[in-house]
Order: sequence, then structure tokens, then C-alpha cells
Amino acid sequence: MLTFHSKSSLPIIKTAVISTLLIGTVQLMTGCDSQPSSSNNDGIAQTNTVDKDMAKNDEMSVNPPPTDTSAMDKAQTNEAADIANEQTVSPSGYQNLSFGQVITPELLSSLGMTKAKSDNEQCYYVSNPKLSYIDKEYGERASMLYQIIDGKVALISIQDPSIPFYKDINVGNSATAVMKAHNDELSYEVDKYAVDGDYYSLIANVNFKVIKESSLGESLKDENIELNNKQDKLPLQIEYHVKGGQKLNDYQIKATEWTADNKSLLKGEVESIDMGIPEAIYLVEGCS
Repeated sequence: MLTFHSKSSLPIIKTAVISTLLIGTVQLMTGCDSQPSSSNNDGIAQTNTVDKDMAKNDEMSVNPPPTDTSAMDKAQTNEAADIANEQTVSPSGYQNLSFGQVITPELLSSLGMTKAKSDNEQCYYVSNPKLSYIDKEYGERASMLYQIIDGKVALISIQDPSIPFYKDINVGNSATAVMKAHNDELSYEVDKYAVDGDYYSLIANVNFKVIKESSLGESLKDENIELNNKQDKLPLQIEYHVKGGQKLNDYQIKATEWTADNKSLLKGEVESIDMGIPEAIYLVEGCS
């Protein structure tokens, strides 16, 4: 009996040992196979994440988010307009000088302006030596003249055809173009020395309307004008000096009294353009 049991137990023990080894081997192999698989999955996930980030960055670089450029465009437009306004003679003045501005020797020096020789300290002219042009008849002349009366800018005179004027009229343009630019609302006055009407003026009012007409050559008084704006701007006038005209029926024509016949006879071209306060416009002899 003892011998029987000892012999029969050996196969059982061997079988158990072999089974245990097989199970361990299978678990070991399974573990080895699972670890690379997990590692590979992690790598693939990381690669996908990187690819998505790179694609997103590429998309952002190709299609950047929209930006609001309206403020930038507006600033650039305003800057360009300011530069253009400074280079154009207008009711605001020209460059760094405006109508009614107080003039001092220090200011003239800082602007490079020189004063014309004159014994009249109440009325004189200044100009910038760097602004000049060559006139066919007179040679080198100042492009711009500033008339100073009682220490203030009273008038700006354009002599150079290249200087822009806010009415889009330049020295050399026709009298017809001047009338058109002002819708025919201009007064006509013959120069007192031009008996044949070959030299005359076309005058427009700026910032005001006339209440009571003054005689030829007389200055408009404050009580005879009415400002037609709410900003109480300085009343100004524009005077186009025209040469090459001919004698009309009248030596003086008001803006409201033009006839078709007179308009058809209007000839000549602009020799110079003055803009200033009425007191300066009606100074027949300038500062003399």
C-alpha cells in the first residue's frame, strides 16, 4: 500500500510543477507583450498631440486673427490731412502762421522769416527766403508774403503758381475759373491805375456777409459785417489780382449785380492771390 501511494504521487507533483512553470511563463510573456504595447500607445498619443499643435500653429500663421485697423487708418488719414493743410493757404493760415496771430522778433527768427526794409513799424511785410521762385518778368521773387499790421498777421499773399490754395485756384488760372470756384459770387473792382480795365480784382467774403456796402477802396467796418458762423471766426476776404482784362461797363460790380453780358466779357488770368482781413484787403497802396 505504501509503495503504491509513493509511486502514484510523483506524476502529480511533476504535473503541478510543470503547470506552475507554464503559468509563470505565460504571465511573463503577457507582461512583456503588454508593456511595449502601452509604451507605443503613449508615443502615438503624444505624436498626435504634437501634430495637432503644429497644425494649429500653421493655421494661425496662415490665417491670423482679424485685427481692427480702423483706428490706425484714421490716425494716418488725420496726419496726412494735417500735413496737406499746412501746405495749403486757407482761412487757417499757412504753415505756422495764422490770421490774427501776434508776431514777435523771436517768432520770426525761429521760423526763418525776414522783415522787408520799411520805416513803417505799424505795417510791414515778412517772407521766408527759402520760399522763392523765378518769375518771367520780375526774376526771383518771394513765393509768399505776410503782411503784418499792428503786430498781427493781417494778410497772406501768394505769388508763386506752385503754392496751393484751398479753393483749388492757382496763380495763372483764368478769371472764368475763379468765378466758377466761387459760384459767381464775387465783387469786381478795377485798379485805380488801370483805366482800360486791364488790371482788376475779384473779391470774395469769407466767414461773413456784408450788411452795408462800402465805397470802392474803403475798409469794411465791424458794424457793416455779420459773421455767418457760430465759432466767431475772424472775418476774411480773398482778392484775386487779375491781369489781361478789358474795360467793362462798370468799374465796380457787386456780387449780386453780375449780368450775363459782363460775365461773358470777363477776361485775364490771376497774377496773385491775397487773403486777409478787410482792412488789409482795402489798403490800396499796401503798407506805403
